[in-house]
Amino acid sequence: MPAVKVTLPLITFAIASAFSSSKATADSQLTESSTVLEQPGGQMTMKRLSSRSYIFPGNNLSAKQRLDFWTGFSLFRDPWVIAPSSTKDRDGLGPLFNARSCVACHKGGSRGKMSSAGESLPTSLLIRLGPVDRTPDAVSKKYGAQIQPRSIKFNHGRLAQNPEGEAWLDLRYDVIDGKYPDGTSYQLHAPSYQLTKLQYGAIEEGISTSPRFTPNIFGAGLLDAISTSDLLLQEDPADTNKDGISARYNRVVDRDTGEVGIGRFGFKAIHPTLKQQVAAAFIGDIGITSSLFPSETCTEAQVACLAASKLGGHKGTEIPDKLLKLVVDFNAYLGVPPVRNNNGEILAKGKAIFSEIGCASCHTPSYTTDKHYPIAELANQKIWPYTDLALHDMGPALSDGVIEGKASGREWRTPPLWGIGLQQEILGESRFLHDGRARSIEEAILWHGGEALQSQQKFKQLNTQERKALLTFLASI
Repeated sequence: MPAVKVTLPLITFAIASAFSSSKATADSQLTESSTVLEQPGGQMTMKRLSSRSYIFPGNNLSAKQRLDFWTGFSLFRDPWVIAPSSTKDRDGLGPLFNARSCVACHKGGSRGKMSSAGESLPTSLLIRLGPVDRTPDAVSKKYGAQIQPRSIKFNHGRLAQNPEGEAWLDLRYDVIDGKYPDGTSYQLHAPSYQLTKLQYGAIEEGISTSPRFTPNIFGAGLLDAISTSDLLLQEDPADTNKDGISARYNRVVDRDTGEVGIGRFGFKAIHPTLKQQVAAAFIGDIGITSSLFPSETCTEAQVACLAASKLGGHKGTEIPDKLLKLVVDFNAYLGVPPVRNNNGEILAKGKAIFSEIGCASCHTPSYTTDKHYPIAELANQKIWPYTDLALHDMGPALSDGVIEGKASGREWRTPPLWGIGLQQEILGESRFLHDGRARSIEEAILWHGGEALQSQQKFKQLNTQERKALLTFLASI
């Protein structure tokens, strides 16, 4: 990897006035016509709405791009196998892994199936490992950066899949009952996580677990195409404009260039580009090495893993750049669902409430993508993702206590909101927040704390009709 060069401009507090202006612009964006809002991905909005999948190309792609989209989809969908095999383009699974395919974790291009309560080998619910806030440089020398619950092993002189890898997960929920000021009851499920059957002993002191439930991936190319300068206008780490919001961006190394950029992918924004996010998922979740992540995830303590990694027969990395590009293209070309039920007084009311209670302070409604973005079909598009892609303190209830880059245990990247109202219909269940604890959009709002506490409190103060209007609006975008 090239030497790290810091080229990102320093952002001073002098941008506060520009940030205030951009916030006012964000509020005014919500008043734009329904015709614009029906196309949240601009010309990359899906041509039609599906009740079965989010996997459709954007509407304005060329015939060649559509071919690359479906070719990349085959690599996204089909399972990887143990090397060596006759399927040279699809072998290299493991030695440690969470799943055999991308679609196993991203059902229909969205979130996967949530793990059931109790002890299991999870697939879509990943367990990251990282240093707790008081030990920022600690690394697990036994397990690495992520628990992989499955592995490959020797079986009568040959390699075979092993259902058990580094650990099992014991997931439990405590019920929290609550009431709105108007007397309406609600219920939250507070999760607890314990790793069991740890194959290499207890996790070291100073290392903690961070559950991550796989995110939606549609529209990722458009998020990649937002200009860095537009994002940085929203940064205000010292809250100089005194609005209670301290947006800041993780600074991370781009493994392609060696330069430092802003993180925009991952729950703590640890990857600066879509390509790096895809490559990281390959190595962390399937055990497939690439030019960006050329080393297996085996630690020195994992002797059998190290031995198995040498038997695959690959002279180089397990997914060559040409195939990695096809998977990245598939992700980049995924369209965004059109807005549903975009007419009526209740939606207009919900849209206004979204701004009034401060949701738009972090969930920035709209951008125009960089006109110089290298994929012309994604460039210069007016989009409505409802995110600033920045880190925010979400309070103690959502804290995992784990540091990633410059992100603290309480900080999480603002997720985009487009298309979230389709999850129940497409996936058969709705799960929200970084660990999937929230079973509805309403529950997700009620878990908000930290910088979002004021908005959460305002949400609680709404009457039944106002809450319904807001939730209807969020389910439609």
